[in-house]
Amino acid sequence: MAVDKLIWKIALDFLVLACVAFPLLGLLLWAEPYQRGYFESDESLRLPYKKQQISEGLLAGLGFAFIIVTVALSELVRDKQGRGIGEKFLSGSLVPGWVWESYVTVGVYTFGAACQQLTVNAAKYVIGRLRPHFFDVCRPVPDPLSPLNALGYIQVYSCSGTNAAHIKDMRLSFPSAHSSYAMYTAIFFIMYLQVKCKWRGSKLLRHGAQFAAFLAAWYVGLSRVVDHMHHWGDVAVGFLVGAIYGTIVFIYVLKPKKYGIPRSWETGPPEMLPQPVLAR
Repeated sequence: MAVDKLIWKIALDFLVLACVAFPLLGLLLWAEPYQRGYFESDESLRLPYKKQQISEGLLAGLGFAFIIVTVALSELVRDKQGRGIGEKFLSGSLVPGWVWESYVTVGVYTFGAACQQLTVNAAKYVIGRLRPHFFDVCRPVPDPLSPLNALGYIQVYSCSGTNAAHIKDMRLSFPSAHSSYAMYTAIFFIMYLQVKCKWRGSKLLRHGAQFAAFLAAWYVGLSRVVDHMHHWGDVAVGFLVGAIYGTIVFIYVLKPKKYGIPRSWETGPPEMLPQPVLAR
């Protein structure tokens, strides 16, 4: 019966994850972004198109690989030190405790990443903000007969550009999904290290790794501005969304306190009063 409950738990986890992933996939494949207009004098939309330094696939691959390796190594070390949760049985097979803990942590991370990406991409399609390279990609041709264009805000126009994928993508500037995912991963990693990992040989080694993760996320966001893919406000909001999701998912979904972590998230022994004070 215990085995059946564990299998149902895994199946339910994948079902919930699919309920978030499928709408995200449908949004990316079939949805059309809002057709926003533009001002002809808007200089922020006249930057040239540049090839992005970090693609979506590269960022996602690096992010997931980074978290998987970090979690697996950390849980394996904790298990060797006797701080694991013990073995689990799945369909009559013994599953090491560190493998189960890694599955839970990576699964929660994946669920949070899907929710975060669904949030930012839904905003992209609803708002339809134009990217800084709008004029270079679209090469808009306003409709001179439309009364909607009379006041200088061009709402009816056609694109003379020939790249259909770029023309659709040029309307997906706000917020930055790259920045949001990068910051989400960095915050999750920083909090995971703070709770699960502590090196007694160095006071600053853990914090140095945390700073490196934050700096990597910061660079991803800055590269989106440099590559003319986003306005600075898009990146700022992406950072904010990613940081909020990373914090909420780690504290309220992963719930590190249920793994026996003290409330202070410190592993040291409690302080004791001096003996003369106790004697009083």
